[in-house]
Amino acid sequence: MLKRTKLTMVVVTMLLVPSLVFAAADKFGAAQAFSGEENTIVVPLNVTNQDNLAAMDIALGFSEGVTLEAVTFEDTRVEYFDLKIANINNEEKTVVIGLLPQMTHEAKPDLEAGTGTVAKLHFRVDDQSIDDITLEAITTEVPYHSLTFVYHDGDQITTEKPEFENVTVSLSGVTSPEVPDVFELAQNYPNPFNPTTTVSFSLPKASQVRLEIFNVLGQSVATLVDGRLDAGKHDVLWSADGNASGVYFYKLVTESNTATKKMMLLK
Repeated sequence: MLKRTKLTMVVVTMLLVPSLVFAAADKFGAAQAFSGEENTIVVPLNVTNQDNLAAMDIALGFSEGVTLEAVTFEDTRVEYFDLKIANINNEEKTVVIGLLPQMTHEAKPDLEAGTGTVAKLHFRVDDQSIDDITLEAITTEVPYHSLTFVYHDGDQITTEKPEFENVTVSLSGVTSPEVPDVFELAQNYPNPFNPTTTVSFSLPKASQVRLEIFNVLGQSVATLVDGRLDAGKHDVLWSADGNASGVYFYKLVTESNTATKKMMLLK
């Protein structure tokens, strides 16, 4: 076992609880890489969670031929988190990321169920002959870290291991991210659905975004997105467990546009 650089963070105590559940619905992976500033390659790390997340411990190894220069959290699902830290070790080719919504007296919610980016890895390519970057989940011992999601279940804390073994991100044809020409809110898919569905929308420019679900009485039943997002296409998962069958409306509000569509939950 390689010696790992020590990372001190409060979330470690939360991650060492004995309750362990394996959930196929939770997924962790990398999205399409794109060109960043100063000749870097940016690899977004995406998370799918069907319940609200209380914390994340992300321990990864990466392949030779690159240097990880930074991990950033701007314009991600966790931008509002109090704790967003990354310990980069380019000698051992590892990075450990800790994410926790609240460490101050100000009450902040857990990460809403959904799909999207939680961090961005900024790589410099040192070996121009390589064609890709490989990411793999690792486990460190002192201190202990592994790819883990932490959930609140009432007064209990449970941990889950998301689906992820390793992923290869191709560097061929990496370009700047494609930006849509217009604002668009697509029809959710599938529709009707039970119990999960995906809402997709396109942003022609970065914007403050709120995506909210309402019942037929106009009451808000879920907020899927409430934060700033990059320009581009976004997919958000809604898990309607606990909601009754019927018609619902999803409303997307940005700084300059608003759109509403109808969906149907059939149980």
